[in-house]
Amino acid sequence: MTGRRPPLPPKPFTLRAAVTVWLVVGVLLLIAGGTFLFSAAAQEQDRAGFLGLGIVLAVLAAVQLALLMRLRRGRRSARELLTTLGIIAGVPVLVRGTPGLSAIAVAMLVAVLLMWLPQSSDYFQLTEPKAKRKLRLPWARG
Repeated sequence: MTGRRPPLPPKPFTLRAAVTVWLVVGVLLLIAGGTFLFSAAAQEQDRAGFLGLGIVLAVLAAVQLALLMRLRRGRRSARELLTTLGIIAGVPVLVRGTPGLSAIAVAMLVAVLLMWLPQSSDYFQLTEPKAKRKLRLPWARG
């Protein structure tokens, strides 16, 4: 035995689309972070705010892109972490209505939806099967 993993089944369209959307989101977050960092360097006022937001967006992009690599390999944990990241970052930005970042937030939420559609869920069941739990009542024996 060589210890190699068996080849992955072909990714469904929904998951390929989610990976593409996440890649675009990561690049846009890096650009937005860079823009805020540039603004921090160029401005006298609100320098700390721009600097902080630029760093947060750059770190968010780096984490998101690292998770994207794991998602491409069919890791269920990457799907769950990207979902958490998409909801925690996407919903507040969307509710607040920040013009430039709202489009990124919508894209994040679309990517989350694509990862949880039945075709994508079936793929993750093939790549990392989840053991089915049997319902056991506390007073039942066996």
